Amino acid sequence: MNFKLIHNANIITMDPAFAKADSMVINPLGKIEAIGTETELRNQFGSFSTEFDFNGKTVVPGLNDAHIHVWKIGHLRTFMLDVRGVKSIVEFKKLLKEFAEKNPNSEWIMARGINEMVLEEKRLPTKEDLDEIISDRPVFVIRTCAHIGIANSKAIAISEVDEATEVPFGGEIRKNQDGSLQGIFTERALGLIMNNIPAFTFEEYKNMILEAHKYLLRLGITSTTDPAANEELLAAYIKLDKEGLLQVRMNVFPLRIPDGSDEIQVLPELYESEFLQIKTVKFFSDGGLSSATAALNVPYKNTDGYKGVLRLDYDKFFQTAKEAVAKGFSVATHAIGHQAVDLTLKVYRDLFKIDNTLKHRIEHVGFLSNENIKDFKHMNMTAAMQPIFIYELANNFKSTLPDELLEVVYPCKTVLDNGINLALSTDGPVVKEINPWVNMETAVTRKAMDGFVIGESQKITFEQALRAYTVGSAIADNLENIKGSLSIGKYADFIVLNKNPFKLDDVSTVEANETWVNGELKYKKE
Repeated sequence: MNFKLIHNANIITMDPAFAKADSMVINPLGKIEAIGTETELRNQFGSFSTEFDFNGKTVVPGLNDAHIHVWKIGHLRTFMLDVRGVKSIVEFKKLLKEFAEKNPNSEWIMARGINEMVLEEKRLPTKEDLDEIISDRPVFVIRTCAHIGIANSKAIAISEVDEATEVPFGGEIRKNQDGSLQGIFTERALGLIMNNIPAFTFEEYKNMILEAHKYLLRLGITSTTDPAANEELLAAYIKLDKEGLLQVRMNVFPLRIPDGSDEIQVLPELYESEFLQIKTVKFFSDGGLSSATAALNVPYKNTDGYKGVLRLDYDKFFQTAKEAVAKGFSVATHAIGHQAVDLTLKVYRDLFKIDNTLKHRIEHVGFLSNENIKDFKHMNMTAAMQPIFIYELANNFKSTLPDELLEVVYPCKTVLDNGINLALSTDGPVVKEINPWVNMETAVTRKAMDGFVIGESQKITFEQALRAYTVGSAIADNLENIKGSLSIGKYADFIVLNKNPFKLDDVSTVEANETWVNGELKYKKE
């Protein structure tokens, strides 16, 4: 038989049945045939078609980012201006001008990553700022959180938006004191502009997705969940899968209600292959925490009682989710603030009465009450969370959240202490840093980039963080029987590390020297 032997390795399996091993056998299907000691496996199999000596290097299961916008990562690496990390509007304008000059044939100029809390001016750009640089082409700039966008006058005119335009439920069109438009749109009002941006072609999606996959493999990420897909993106993923081009395993969530539209999207067919799963639909129940649009149960700092926004009411949420459940789809919902988590769990409780076999999940989970915890446990749910937000967006949280909420925001330890499945992720490109090891280090220390600690009581151990990036994320995908740990019968998706993370005080410097998918080497560090 055409069996491969991996030997002389420090294999961290994440499987309690045999937590550590030094060798494993991979069969022709790219799955683990056996795992244990080299002596045991040589006695069992005799000879092998190929042998790989890992020279004592540490091996862990391939990492699974449970919530990352894969095609958007690729977009920023191909056709879009990346302004994450920009420190002033002056710097932003300079980059925007240079990008427009380098892309004279681009119909729209798109940028992403602006964050007013790190800008010298402590404000978002306005349409006037954009008009000053580009007035002859439409420009749209997406804030780092993707819950706020800024359009120039050309984009606003093309979209036929003016001061009298009706504001969609759960959105905002920001205006000056005289009633004129600032060019800033939030939440469901984003669609007023975005629905007029030309759709990507399949070739453009292909370039973005495959570019993102190359980058993810460098990071040791072998599986992901892309948590918001429209009809065209779904079609692109399916076509790439059928052509055998996907390099990373994908769990993709079709959107039910896109931004800026009340139109409910047609449910696709359930789809599952070795590299692509489409079995969960996505909803948004509130906004973002860094943009102060998540629906809290207390007011944000320095506001006149403002608590954020809910993007859905119960009736529409339940009815559209019920249709998906009837077709066999699970439900995933973006819910950060208390009101949003409460609303989502109310819908889930009623869905659970209809079908208690489907496992639902909540994305982000900014806060949890005792009643919320009971619901999570009763319905066997997953919390997909992003400690990296603390690392990169701490200044936003410190500026907008009451002090009592800073201690309990993104409660990873509470989730684990109550036996709830935790899946870790980055939500890239909402944050610039999508390195899983920096994310895990943040889960352990709760430290921001500047060293400020948020939520000391919510620290978890490194082993818990690694489990949440492997087994926990596989459970979130309902695919724990085929991935998540290095176990017999599961895919041989694994990474060879430059260091043993269990011997480090700080795991943020760990890197993948090699990334293997289906028992094949897909990335090797130069």
